Amino acid sequence: MALPESSTRLLFILAVSLAATTAAPGQTAKGTSKAPASQAELAAIEERGEKLYLYEIALSASLQALQQSNIKTGSANDGDRENFSSLVQLDQRGFRTAFGRLGGEQHCYFIDFLVEGKWQNTPNKTASTGKAVFLSPPKEDQSTFLAMARALSLVKEDKEALLPYKNHHYAVLPGKSADSFYVYFYPRPKDKDSYFLGHDLRVQVEANKVKERRVMHRTILSFPNKTKKNEGRLQPVMGVHSAVVDELPEDTDVMHVLLRKPATNEMVITKTYLYEIEKSGRIKYRGPIKSFLKGRKEKAN
Repeated sequence: MALPESSTRLLFILAVSLAATTAAPGQTAKGTSKAPASQAELAAIEERGEKLYLYEIALSASLQALQQSNIKTGSANDGDRENFSSLVQLDQRGFRTAFGRLGGEQHCYFIDFLVEGKWQNTPNKTASTGKAVFLSPPKEDQSTFLAMARALSLVKEDKEALLPYKNHHYAVLPGKSADSFYVYFYPRPKDKDSYFLGHDLRVQVEANKVKERRVMHRTILSFPNKTKKNEGRLQPVMGVHSAVVDELPEDTDVMHVLLRKPATNEMVITKTYLYEIEKSGRIKYRGPIKSFLKGRKEKAN
């Protein structure tokens, strides 16, 4: 929910009050964490969320480069569309996006198209790319892209069982060790008039085995895309949503804040605690919900 400046304080207090007593339809407030998230936990969420943002903008720029090229995508061997994927490798300077297919025995990843790009130094990084390259015959990768494709293939069955919503994007990020990955599925709207948050999944894969499954949000929230300012209309200055799966923000919350235009902070209200995600993607712990409700009651008296 985006809040205009004139009503931010009033609606924020109302949102805190409601979050303390209610949960979204179809969700159950578990509150698995007895204490608020530590600085180390918040820093890890920030890092994964920023990488998700970079993955998303790199993929979007790569798809645009592919569309703008003179390459006909039908030139690729598309006889096995089920195993076709688009995978992005990120580094400090830029990224490489491979459009290809996992081989039948999963011993090789065949790259049909390759796009390389660099980061532009802006407050939130943006991506620029070179031309898409059509590789004929396909380039055979038996390294990082192959490992990413294997992890994605392993998780797809989990996604179908846990997330019935069909229009999902995916991302594959490196994990804590050389043979581990985080595989994400998150919804993408069919048009550019809105942003989606929720109904997303993170699966941790190690040594080609699923180690942990985490449904981060169970419902989908839609936020309007207001990239063009409308004169005479209030502009949102803050977003607010409740998080009832756990007592801390999620990786996709950070990605959402970094992607959303116009850029605004986001309040995340759990069953017990309050966090604020700044436009930069940094997360601040604001305190227990009860302290805000107590202050409200004292003012009322």
